[in-house]
Amino acid sequence: MKYRSHFALTAVFGFLALCLTATGPLPAAELATDFPKPPIPLELVPRMGRPFNDNAVFQQQMPIPVWGWTLPGAEVRVSLDQQKRSTKAGADGRFDIKFDAMPADKLKSADDAPAGHTLTVVTRSGGNEETKKFSNILIGEVWLCSGQSNMSVKYQSKGIDLDPERPALRFLEDDWKVSSRNTCGRCYAVSYVFGHKLQSELLVPVGLMNAAVAGTGIEGWWYVAPGNPPTPTKYQNYMPMIEPLVGHAMRGTLWYQGEANEKQGKDYLPMLKRLIDGWRGAWKQGDFPFYIVQLSTIGESPADKPEGGDGRAAIRNAQFEALTTIPNTGLAVTIDIGEKKEHPRNKYDVGLRLAAWALHYAYGKNDVVPSGPLYKSHTVEGAKIRVKFEHAQHGLMIARKEGYEPPVPTPDAPMPWLSIQAKDGSWHWADGKIDGSDLIVSSKDVREPIAVRYAYTQHPIGCNLYNKDGLPASPFSTCGY
Repeated sequence: MKYRSHFALTAVFGFLALCLTATGPLPAAELATDFPKPPIPLELVPRMGRPFNDNAVFQQQMPIPVWGWTLPGAEVRVSLDQQKRSTKAGADGRFDIKFDAMPADKLKSADDAPAGHTLTVVTRSGGNEETKKFSNILIGEVWLCSGQSNMSVKYQSKGIDLDPERPALRFLEDDWKVSSRNTCGRCYAVSYVFGHKLQSELLVPVGLMNAAVAGTGIEGWWYVAPGNPPTPTKYQNYMPMIEPLVGHAMRGTLWYQGEANEKQGKDYLPMLKRLIDGWRGAWKQGDFPFYIVQLSTIGESPADKPEGGDGRAAIRNAQFEALTTIPNTGLAVTIDIGEKKEHPRNKYDVGLRLAAWALHYAYGKNDVVPSGPLYKSHTVEGAKIRVKFEHAQHGLMIARKEGYEPPVPTPDAPMPWLSIQAKDGSWHWADGKIDGSDLIVSSKDVREPIAVRYAYTQHPIGCNLYNKDGLPASPFSTCGY
């Protein structure tokens, strides 16, 4: 990619968000090398930022920013119900105002259709005036949903019994769509299930800002400071997909990505931290929730390598380590619902598991268990190792999961993909015994164990360790990578 001079970049980046707002999301083929874009001519008719149109959802209990573009120096008046604001457009035509925080529109039921609010924008210049009105706006919970193809897979109702007639459940593509039988198939599957669950539990409107592109590495999603060139990489996604949304008040982010970076292994952790820190800095909302989908299974795993470490083992461990190294992050484990191919069909449980994190941590519903067992610590007890977990307070279980149904306990089944390391460094397949909330690991071939690994491989078929709340244990390695 050949970049223009720094001077030229600085001159046009002020108009870039306007151009992208008008054109809507770009297909992946257009994201690679054609930045910066030429600016769109300004006119008195206000052109709003991407989040602002009919059927929008604004975040409750946070100040509400609104922005757009008109002629430079034009007078701008914006109103939302009884709140009114005035400003002047800058030299680049951009105007910004901020409304006071508003409470959520409470729903009587999940299929309730509350009366919406109206956003009115009036621009004046040279004796001329233009007005735009946006109706049916709701106040509730807003989430950004991003990543690559496993996030962008569209919702299908086959095998899933979710009522799509939800007037207060909306999702943003090029404009806001209201959930219905005719529109739900245009929403990302993971985000749709997530939003559907949140709305059922919270009884407030939910807005999902969908911004994912198939086949893209994390580097193209990194924050790009105004006036700076993006990181050289195949696809540039931050500017067309994220930057037009920056500033729209929201509760948090869902992130399903990593397939394109699996070879980075443990180095994915600092790459993920750069992404999260950049987005949080851009939004200026502090350490908002950032919930990660841990990569599922793919391909096959060798049955003669108890040490594991192949394929996606390392990047899953990096995603797990984000929980303890990056504030206010969550992890939806999917190791039990993968397939040999890249795109597992079961996005239903992914959405529910992300919703569990949000309900527990973002919304304070302590009765909701947020996760399956996550490795906490271990102790050597003679020829055995005792492993302790977070989120196993109700106990562990061996279970079998089929399709979208909850796992069924199978207490007599063996536990596959469990291995133990001897003092001499050799690895051996091991047996696991549940002791309440702990797992006792041993092998007849190891008298002095030092470490344990579980499902630490590319495709551990038949993972069956769960907590009694029905959520799967994350793969783990007590000795790191």
